[in-house]
Amino acid sequence: MRLKRRDAIIFFVLLSALLGFLLLDRYYKLRDSYYRDYLKHKEIMFLLANYQGKKREAPTEQLIRMLFSQYQGEFKSFRQTDAGYEVQGTNLPGEKLPYLIYALEERGISVQKLRAVDNTGQGLFEIYLLLK
Repeated sequence: MRLKRRDAIIFFVLLSALLGFLLLDRYYKLRDSYYRDYLKHKEIMFLLANYQGKKREAPTEQLIRMLFSQYQGEFKSFRQTDAGYEVQGTNLPGEKLPYLIYALEERGISVQKLRAVDNTGQGLFEIYLLLK
């Protein structure tokens, strides 16, 4: 059985159209991938250019004492250990506790442990902090 010339031309036109479609599809997928990666790169470069490093303060007794008095708590003790700095305080109102933690972390001081106990039931907490 022999292909007629007209059938061969139709077959090659259809095959060419299929190959053209596949190549265009691959091209558009690669182009979209390239633009996505480019935009990620530009975003990272923008973030790096606008990064502002935080200054880290060392936790000192004066700083902790000042923060406790600012948030209406009573400073009890401050000591340095191998694990970091242990801080104890009393009579800190419960609504001021998040503000104290936020003030510490804003200064670059990491709160490793927090224990807050209210034995009175009046919302005044005894605080134990381990800071780094």
